[in-house]
Amino acid sequence: MRRRPAKRSRFAALHRYVMKLIVGLGNPGPSYEKTRHNIGARVVSHIGKKEKIHFSYNRSFQSKTAYCSVGGQRCLFLIPCTFMNLSGQAVAAALRNKRIAFDDLLVIYDDLDLPLGSVRFKKKGSAGGHKGMDSIICSLGTNEFNRMKLGIGRPADKEVVSDYVLSCFSKNENPVVNTMVQAAMQASYTWITEGIDVAMNHFN
Repeated sequence: MRRRPAKRSRFAALHRYVMKLIVGLGNPGPSYEKTRHNIGARVVSHIGKKEKIHFSYNRSFQSKTAYCSVGGQRCLFLIPCTFMNLSGQAVAAALRNKRIAFDDLLVIYDDLDLPLGSVRFKKKGSAGGHKGMDSIICSLGTNEFNRMKLGIGRPADKEVVSDYVLSCFSKNENPVVNTMVQAAMQASYTWITEGIDVAMNHFN
């Protein structure tokens, strides 16, 4: 009797695609590049410069993407080219195409409720009013994925929040922002190589 070939397990099929997905949120175009809302994209862009990797446009993901190995771990760095409130389309497409587990996703974005310069990890949670995160949660159907929140502080007096997040950091704020970007880069490396629990212990 002819023996049937053994079926490959689902895990074996997925194992070929194991990699980390690091997403930096922002709005597309040079006019938004240095705004508070684009600090997540700024961090991922700086990682690309440090690692000397080239970002290219991926039509399927509607994003700028780059691949890199960090500490032996294969990584996909992604900056959505959609507007912020459609970020979920880009993230969901990349996760599906690369068969990346939610545990291997890290989203980096700005947070109004944290003081300027703060870096905080969370394993899950609500969007907290952030339209990019709301889009991702809706597109993925879950809020259980890793995120790194970067503090931009709240506007003073009665400045409209939407105007504030789309404004650039002031000259006085830039030194603190530059330090935060460097800390966020190091925090990303820690998450990639050592996981969320170690990253939370080191940076929260």
